[in-house]
Amino acid sequence: MTSSSDPRHQSAVAGADNLLLQCIRIKSGDTVLLVLEPEDKTIYDDEAGEIIQDRIKELGCSVKVVRPHLIKDPKDFPESVAIAMQQYDHTLFLSRIGDYARFTALPGIGSRTLCYARTAEMLASPLSGVCHQLMSTLLKKLESELMAAKIWRIDCELGTDIEGTFCWPSLKNGIDDEFSLGLFPVTTFKPVPCGTAHGQVALSRWLIPGAAAKIEPPTLSFDDVVNVEVQQGTITAMHGPKKSVQRITDFYDFVSQQLSVARDRVHSWHAGINPFTYYRGDIDNELERWGAISFASPRYLHFHTCGDVPPGEIAWSVFNPKVQVDGETFWEDGQFTWLQRKDNLEILSGSKVGGTLLETSQDIGT
Repeated sequence: MTSSSDPRHQSAVAGADNLLLQCIRIKSGDTVLLVLEPEDKTIYDDEAGEIIQDRIKELGCSVKVVRPHLIKDPKDFPESVAIAMQQYDHTLFLSRIGDYARFTALPGIGSRTLCYARTAEMLASPLSGVCHQLMSTLLKKLESELMAAKIWRIDCELGTDIEGTFCWPSLKNGIDDEFSLGLFPVTTFKPVPCGTAHGQVALSRWLIPGAAAKIEPPTLSFDDVVNVEVQQGTITAMHGPKKSVQRITDFYDFVSQQLSVARDRVHSWHAGINPFTYYRGDIDNELERWGAISFASPRYLHFHTCGDVPPGEIAWSVFNPKVQVDGETFWEDGQFTWLQRKDNLEILSGSKVGGTLLETSQDIGT
């Protein structure tokens, strides 16, 4: 994807325009702070950043590129970036710093956006190409329904069966956990609190960090299915093969002690809503890359655990779940079935590409 006349390059430019014009809404004369990863640490390819940077300039905007060191804790957000953000109309993160700080208050009054399209191929794919305004409309509608609903329930074929009430803090004059920056592409909704959650979650394959890895090793892989009992948002027991249960127990002890966080807290959950999400890499050796994009897929739901603030220090993975909201199925067998409801089909029919969202969710490698 090197020639400007290459159709794939043109598709990548269209994806960049969806980001810049539909999501960020830049206009000629605006200033943009583009935050990239250090050249020796990046999991974004150079071409994606170059395409976006070139389009910013072609659209009549000025751009400043910075490459701050990565961080492990949102509290370590780079001061140089914080100062610069207050001087620009827009800040765009092609950096894990944005991902790590997505629940943290960020400085400045300009727009703040995190781009999850990490390669030129992703920019050229439907993941980045589907109309951002359409996806934002659907997200807003979904969140309003979740805010008004009473009960959620999640189950999966491995044995997950857990439910709770939608105990949003804002319903009692509190503050919900919201993303502090816009996400591109549209990926998921604000996390659903688990303070009333009760039931069990079947763990399989791995435990991964909720965000930046703060300890070593940051992940734990295991071969068996371990069922975790949850009562009122707290882990109360684990059942399964003794060796795997012990390894998971030890991992929770290690993480909570190292980071001084609430060991048994099950904080919240959310599921992906973008069926164009895909992953084609080597998951077992690229768990951080996999987790950082696959959370957007309807094939994947994750819980934030081990800690009192999102995204928690240990994430639970649930694959191809069935999720019911007040008895209505919103996700099933890896598909975002909520889109198939009559009122949502009417919204999709108003867009030239809306119908493509009804296609089977793409493969995320599991």
